[in-house]
Amino acid sequence: MKVVMRVLLALAIVLLAYICWQSIKGTEDFNAEVARRDKAVIQRLVDIRTAQVALRGQTGSYTASFDTLTQFVKDGKIATLIKEGDLTEEQLEAGMTEEKAMEIIRKGNEAAIKAAGLWDETKNAPQLVRDSIFSPTVQVLYPNRARFSVDSLRYVPFGNGTEFEMGVDSLITASGYPIQVFEAKTHYRTYLGDLDKKLLEQKIQEVLDRPGDKYPGMQVGSLEVANNNSGNWE
Repeated sequence: MKVVMRVLLALAIVLLAYICWQSIKGTEDFNAEVARRDKAVIQRLVDIRTAQVALRGQTGSYTASFDTLTQFVKDGKIATLIKEGDLTEEQLEAGMTEEKAMEIIRKGNEAAIKAAGLWDETKNAPQLVRDSIFSPTVQVLYPNRARFSVDSLRYVPFGNGTEFEMGVDSLITASGYPIQVFEAKTHYRTYLGDLDKKLLEQKIQEVLDRPGDKYPGMQVGSLEVANNNSGNWE
């Protein structure tokens, strides 16, 4: 009987150790997969922010429409300023400004340019060059991204076709000025829903238990406060 009890006790110890090991390994595996998916979601939110900021720079406002945003990235053009040459200290002290200089240079009168002291003899060309080259938006915003897909911008990675929630609004700053804001976000359940349910709910609850109104997911920008379009992971 004692032998049987010892065997059963040994088996119980082994089983308990296995269960503990499985629990630890399960948590480690969960956290590793969460980190992998978080990285992909964050990159997509950063790409959305990049497009929104550029769109506002072109049109003066953000958009709540992914159709508008993707169309801008696909078909838009962004100006890149070419700047060569600078005024000398002597020219600046004499009252010459870049605006005055470019006004003279753009008229194309070589004699007038030389008379104004704005001709570079070594280059046999005007001293200053200021020009804009218009390049496709997608190339300017996402350089060296061979696999970048504009049409995927709206979709949450690992979200099975679910789109990010996106909106725009206007807030009044502390100084009384209106400011437009945008946000894009997705809940943890959207892209982690197929993982361990217990561990996922623990992760969500940890966020909800923190002080303040925290969002249990990934979010960039905010419709509640002007946060300079920062992400909640930053």
